[in-house]
Amino acid sequence: EFESGRMLRLMLKLGFVNERPEFGPNRRWAQSGDCYILTLFRDYVFHQADGAGNPVMDMGHVVMALNKLDAADEEKIVLTSRDGKSMMVVSFADVARCLESAYHELCAGSVPPQTPQPY
Repeated sequence: EFESGRMLRLMLKLGFVNERPEFGPNRRWAQSGDCYILTLFRDYVFHQADGAGNPVMDMGHVVMALNKLDAADEEKIVLTSRDGKSMMVVSFADVARCLESAYHELCAGSVPPQTPQPY
């Protein structure tokens, strides 16, 4: 239960910060800016493919990657763009720092959710 909660929190943060269209012209949030690493990490975790391009649905890989992200592990991983033209070597700790920074920046500029009106 505890581990599931931590993973859900990480997935929600990744979902909130990845590919924010309203920040398109802002270099910090652009595909070439600091948050690009989070997009590549999302693909590394959830969009794996085999040599023939078929989706690989490896739950063990997802759990391992999220656990290492949560622990800010210093292990290095290779993140690759979808077109294969860009590669980055980063640690899970690097990704964790980027995620926390982007999430806090997003929270600082957010508005509170509206309370639903009763029917």
